[in-house]
Amino acid sequence: MEFYANVDEVRERVEGYFRVEDVFFDAGVLTFVLEEQDIKDGFKRLYRELKPLKLIPTAGRDHEGRITIKVYPYTGARSFEPRIKSLPLILFAATLGTVGVDGFLRASSPIYRLIMGRVTIWDTIIEGLLFTAALMAIIGIHELGHKISAKIDGVDSSPPYFIPGIPTVLPTFGAVIFQKEPIINRDDMFDAGFSGPITGFIVALGVAVAAYMRAIWFTPEEFMSVVSEIERAGGVALPSPLIFVILRPLFGNPGMIPMFTTLGFAAWLGMLITALNLFPVWQLDGGRIFRSILNARQHRIASYVSIAVLAITGYFFFALLLLILMPRTPDIAPLDQVSPLSRGRKLTFIAVFLMMVVSFVPLWI
Repeated sequence: MEFYANVDEVRERVEGYFRVEDVFFDAGVLTFVLEEQDIKDGFKRLYRELKPLKLIPTAGRDHEGRITIKVYPYTGARSFEPRIKSLPLILFAATLGTVGVDGFLRASSPIYRLIMGRVTIWDTIIEGLLFTAALMAIIGIHELGHKISAKIDGVDSSPPYFIPGIPTVLPTFGAVIFQKEPIINRDDMFDAGFSGPITGFIVALGVAVAAYMRAIWFTPEEFMSVVSEIERAGGVALPSPLIFVILRPLFGNPGMIPMFTTLGFAAWLGMLITALNLFPVWQLDGGRIFRSILNARQHRIASYVSIAVLAITGYFFFALLLLILMPRTPDIAPLDQVSPLSRGRKLTFIAVFLMMVVSFVPLWI
């Protein structure tokens, strides 16, 4: 109760934004009952005013369906703080290294020579550098999108933590940003999830265009011959996302089939990262996007359905990892559970589904 020594000040601030019907303590928590009204903007301003007082509001509905605002003591969200302050930079350098090595090895492989023909050491270096720059740009700008969104919403967040991968297998496992404060409303939750995939998708789209411009074009007979040689050398042909098929007519060469340099693989990975991130599982960006419009039970069902789809389409180990992590990840609802998602963001779900459809790459069905 010592946290409410300034209860009159808190009441004054609440009544400055809302029409209050009643005020009382519910199990020791300062509670305000409001008249039916739009609280979205007022609640966000109230949150920012109470934060310096080490108080945090939540908005919901009681058993009678009335809007209630509860004010709790708040000492700040627990966030990931590495012991090594330079860890983000170290991880970035490590990821740059694994991606760079991966690009150089791919560009110097016998399979690459089957596509490109005779190549010089400079060709290899250029292709490796292009691959490195493209993939790091896709992942980096994806995270920059999250960072800008958090900044706009007034939410403090960590720098991106890049995750190095295994060259020739998967050169990077992406990157993560840790949000240091709670999500205020459904709009902010949607923005937090959507900002990364949309910016990453735009960059991946640009890389795909560049990949087409640098592609080697073959007749169908030549293409099948090269594919046969690649398979004999131990290589595999990757299935293309729908966006590659959509882009194909823009580059002419009717009757010809493109084979991509390392930029094509970077674009392929970028599209795959975008698609996988949009699935409505909480650990992914899509978890926040879909949680902004679904309740906890609906979101849990959507998560299990997503995991099943991933397993069926060839991403079994990724689906298993998500399944293992799901029980360890609590449902994190926005502080304002009364205000609905804005109409514009609801319409943006069309873009979310379109991005999933054109960028997803089923490995098998």
